[in-house]
Formats: sequence, structure tokens, C-alpha cells
Amino acid sequence: MILTRRVALWVGLAAAATAGVAWETVPLRDARARLDALPSRGIAFASQEIPPGAVEKKIYGDARVLKRLYIAGRLRFAVTLVDGTYNRHAVHDPLYCFRGAGWEVIGEVRVPLPGGEGKLVRLGRNGETAEALVWFTDGRRRHASALRYWGETTLRRLTLGTSGEEPVLVVIQPVGAASLDAHALLEFVPSLAEL
Repeated sequence: MILTRRVALWVGLAAAATAGVAWETVPLRDARARLDALPSRGIAFASQEIPPGAVEKKIYGDARVLKRLYIAGRLRFAVTLVDGTYNRHAVHDPLYCFRGAGWEVIGEVRVPLPGGEGKLVRLGRNGETAEALVWFTDGRRRHASALRYWGETTLRRLTLGTSGEEPVLVVIQPVGAASLDAHALLEFVPSLAEL
């Protein structure tokens, strides 16, 4: 009986070591192609890249980040996309960042998207209000759950990428206005909802 336990322990340790080496050495496909495919110009919109600041570079590390300022008609909004393939810790629940910046969540509304939904968050701080539209997407499914994101990325790493594409965090915030017309901006730039 003791010999059987020892053999099982050694087999388990060998399997864990082999899995650990595989997880560290097998490169995962990132979401670069999806981020690169997001158009910067269209019939009804234009955009410009926003370079990340020093603090953002430190926070995101090796994660791939795309930030753009979009102008569509009278709408102006900033889009931040974060691909955590190479730094999963850089992608987290955006509500933590908002709260860390002193904002309080005063309301949430689900926003239907192709293949799922996002969340329009209303924020308040010292008499000011702001909004942000957030979701995670793997290119097919969209949701606003950080817990689900962590589960998907963990499963993806355990299966060496065979479980699906890397989920990307999408955060859209209005510029120069407290309110965000989610339906109008997705109508002007439909490719955002298809990431």
C-alpha cells in the first residue's frame, strides 16, 4: 500500500513537472491579429493612436495594449483594448481601476452585443459623473464578467491554447462628455462589437 502511494506521488510529480514545462515553453497565439484588424478609419469615423503613458506601461508590462481616440460625427470616445496573452495579470476587472481612481459605481446597464453583452457602467466622484462601456471578447463571445475571463484564460493555458482564442478586454469611455451613447458609437464603428 505504501509503495503504491509513493509510485502515485512520483507519477503525479512527474506529470506536474511535465505540464509546468509545457505551459512555460509552448507559446500561445495572442490576439494581435484581431487588434490589428480593428480599422482606424471608416466612412463615418476616424481615429488616432494614443500612446500609453509611463504608468500604463508599468501596469500593462508585456500585455499588448491598443488605445485610440475615435471621432464619429459628434461622438468622441477613447477605446482601450488589452490582450493579456503575455501578461494575464494586466487584464483585470475595470471596476477596480475606476474605484482606485476614486470613482464609485452608481449604476450598471447591460448592452446587447453580437454573441453576448457588455456592461455600461455609470460612475460618480465628487459631484461628477462618467460612463464606460466594458466587455471581454474572444472574437465570438462577449461578456462583462472578470471571473469568466479568468476562467477562460486559465483553461486556455491549461489546454495550451486549444480551448479557444485569447479574450481581450475592451473599455470605451466618452471624451468631453459624461454620457456615452453606446448604440450610436457601435453603429458608427460596428467593428468594435465584432472584435
